[in-house]
Formats: sequence, C-alpha cells, structure tokens
Amino acid sequence: MSANFLEKTYLTTHELAIGSFRFYEHVVVGRVREGMQISMDNVLPLLALSWEAYRDTSVVYISDRKYSYSLDPTMYYEVHKIAPHITGYAWVVYNEINRKIAELEARFVQCPNAIHTTMDAALQWSVNLLQNEGEN
Repeated sequence: MSANFLEKTYLTTHELAIGSFRFYEHVVVGRVREGMQISMDNVLPLLALSWEAYRDTSVVYISDRKYSYSLDPTMYYEVHKIAPHITGYAWVVYNEINRKIAELEARFVQCPNAIHTTMDAALQWSVNLLQNEGEN
C-alpha cells in the first residue's frame, strides 16, 4: 500500500537544517537528523511550509524515527496552536528505546496519534484517520 500511495500523492521534499520532510497529499513524512535538538526555533520553517501546503486541508504527520534526537514534548502544545491542520500524528519506531520515547511524546500530542513499527502500518492508519475525519 505505501509505495502505491506515496507514488500517487507525492508533492515535494524539503531538506531543512533539522531533517528531510517529504510532502504528500494529506501526509508529511519527516526524518529528523541524528542527534538534533528540536526546538520551536528550528521547527518553525517546517511549520511555515506545512501551513503553506495544508492550511485549508487536514494532514497527518508521520515521524520516521530512524535516528535518535531530542525535543521537549511540551513543544507539541505550541505546535498544535500554530498548526491546527495537523489532525493526526504517527511515529514509526525501529527499536524499544524509540518506542518508549514515542510513548512519552504521545502524552503531549493533542490529536489522534499512534506508534507503528512499519511505514506501511503508519500510512494505513493515516489513511483510515483521514477517511474517518471526512465522514464526520
């Protein structure tokens, strides 16, 4: 499902100081660089791009946690205020440490969220969430 979905809906890729972010219709897949310290200051360019691309539509953010990085999870409160168009948040984790970190972060995310071990599962969850939202 993922390859087909991603092929059909790809819009662009943004290489930012904090990582690489692939924009699709209604989905952003982000991979933050190893060792980054994420703050509101360095996430604002991503939020601006997100606002420009999705302000009139719903979007799910998928965090591809291939690498380790750190952030203050209370930052999610500010992100929610700035980017209310983010209607879902998913993590793809590859080890138990990143699963535990995602579980902690999930407590601060103010929209539906889920943790997955594959990109396919995260994409399926995202599509289901967006479809259910469209029905409401």
